[in-house]
Amino acid sequence: MEKFSGYSDDSTSETSNSMPFASASGSPVENHSLSVGYRSLTEGRTDTRNHQGLSPRNYLLAAKGGSSPRIQETRIHGLPQYQAGFAKSMMVPQPLFSETIWGSNRLGNGESFQGSSLQPGAWSFVSNFNSLSGSILDDRTGSAGSNLGGIDYSVVQNQGEVRNARTFLGLLQGDGFVKYCSDKDGSRTLNGLLRLRNPEITREIYKKVFALSSSRFPIVFDLMLDQYGWHVFAELIDSLNYQQLRLITYEITKDLHLFTALAIHTHGSNSIKKIIRVLSRSSLISFVTNNLCAAFYLIMTNRIGLYVVSECLNHLRAEDNKLLYEAAISCCLDLAIDHDGSIALIRVINTIQGLQRYRLLDILSTNAVFLSQDPEGNYVIQKVLSLDNPIFTHLVCYQLRGYYAAISLQKGGSHIVEKCLGTEWKSWVIEDFLSNSNTLLHVARDEFGNYVIQKALKVTKKSDSPLYQKLLLRLRPHLSILRSGYGRNVFNLITGGQSVKKL
Repeated sequence: MEKFSGYSDDSTSETSNSMPFASASGSPVENHSLSVGYRSLTEGRTDTRNHQGLSPRNYLLAAKGGSSPRIQETRIHGLPQYQAGFAKSMMVPQPLFSETIWGSNRLGNGESFQGSSLQPGAWSFVSNFNSLSGSILDDRTGSAGSNLGGIDYSVVQNQGEVRNARTFLGLLQGDGFVKYCSDKDGSRTLNGLLRLRNPEITREIYKKVFALSSSRFPIVFDLMLDQYGWHVFAELIDSLNYQQLRLITYEITKDLHLFTALAIHTHGSNSIKKIIRVLSRSSLISFVTNNLCAAFYLIMTNRIGLYVVSECLNHLRAEDNKLLYEAAISCCLDLAIDHDGSIALIRVINTIQGLQRYRLLDILSTNAVFLSQDPEGNYVIQKVLSLDNPIFTHLVCYQLRGYYAAISLQKGGSHIVEKCLGTEWKSWVIEDFLSNSNTLLHVARDEFGNYVIQKALKVTKKSDSPLYQKLLLRLRPHLSILRSGYGRNVFNLITGGQSVKKL
């Protein structure tokens, strides 16, 4: 039985960047002043939590100070291994916007912005921008359909209209720009402007995302974490040339803690997956994969973060994923016994190839006894057996000799034993049961074990094996005991539903 995660790859899938535009009336300054002035504070879904229970923004803020995730490097056979944890301390929300805009240092629910543990870091402002000629992904698809201040941005052609658009963007500075991107209609408008692939407009927006917000982080992080802002980020990534992509990728990946915070956040992970797709054929992808390797276990054992790694496995070339596969091999046993980690590991098994595949399956098969008795690890062994690779199927069956009876009494383990009974090494399983009459009876009466004994009777009878008669000889003296409880299934299989007296 294969393991089902309870959610699919689409559970954190991105909403389409193509959002319809609504027209605005009145002057551009008036309309956008209202939009900036009355926009509500939006941080994505209010119930969003990361795997460790911290709110997304607090986790991001903690990355620069206070209660931050600690990633400690050790090395095993020359490969970096990381352990991460969180200090036990209460996080206080940090203000997203300045008091000059809100007129207060409190949120609408009465909570204060004050008292944050954030310690401003030394961020470098990128002021030297390269030429914007030529976009790496300039397919000139999509168009804006919004009328803002009388300008139809779907047909911006002459320099005058471009200047008007740039003047409008000039009104959005710092936190005002963040607020506008975090608004549903504002996000649509900026997406439409970016789809024009106009170098001047793209440059204006690109410059703004490197500015610092009131939280003392580059605005790009605010966009990536926001439910509407990340759509602006995704469209911006599509509009940039190689040099611009290089700068923004470096900014996002230069701090491992911040990158990890993005990877395990709903909208942040969508943003990183977008970067992976855009950079899939570029050498810049190494910035991303190196960070994923550095925090591999933490990300792979997070129900959101594992989809970021899956994005690499599904879209990158084998050579680009080589380090990720090495990281998976090194911590495969730890991943196998974690709920989300086991799901992620099964996805690695589906894609890994060559010598790395052999090494991974060999480690898992050699540890079959340990993993078969683990509530999560048993699914990984089931996956290995389902591959029908004779080398590793034989290795698993061999390792489990002497443990089949004990494993049959467990929910997950019983499925493994049933799979082993379907192989050419089924005699090892049945010989374990026949070694002791009390063991065979105990398994036959068990909630899970009775299905294993049924499978043993069926496969040996079908193959006309002498082991079938041996099983019957051991079970017939106990039919009166088997006729009740979970053993009734075995009783009916042997007797065909007849009573003991008729037999």
